[in-house]
Amino acid sequence: MAKLKPIIRRPKASEDVESHAMYVADGSMDAALRFVERAEQTIKGLALFPQSGAPFVNSVPDLAGMRTKLVKDFPNHVVFYVEREDSIEVVRVLRGGQDMNAEATKT
Repeated sequence: MAKLKPIIRRPKASEDVESHAMYVADGSMDAALRFVERAEQTIKGLALFPQSGAPFVNSVPDLAGMRTKLVKDFPNHVVFYVEREDSIEVVRVLRGGQDMNAEATKT
C-alpha cells in the first residue's frame, strides 16, 4: 500500500472552514458541527484519493494542478487543493456563491 501524503492547510483554508461554520451556526449549531466534521472528512479523504477531485484551471503558476472536491453533504462548499510531490496542500474552502476564480487564487 502506498504511503499517504500528509495534508497541509494554508491559513486561509483553515479560516474559511471556521468562517463557514460560524455562518451555518447562525441557523443551527448542529449543522455547523456537522459542516466542520464533513469538511474534515473530505479533506482527510484527499490523502487516500488525491486524484478524486475535478481539475480547476487557473493562471497562478504556484497553483498548477489545482483540483476541487465538494464537501460531503454540503454541495455548496468546495475544497480547493493541489497535490504536491510530498503532500496534499489545501488552499481554500469556498462556498458556491463566492467568485471561485478570484477567491481560489487568494492565498
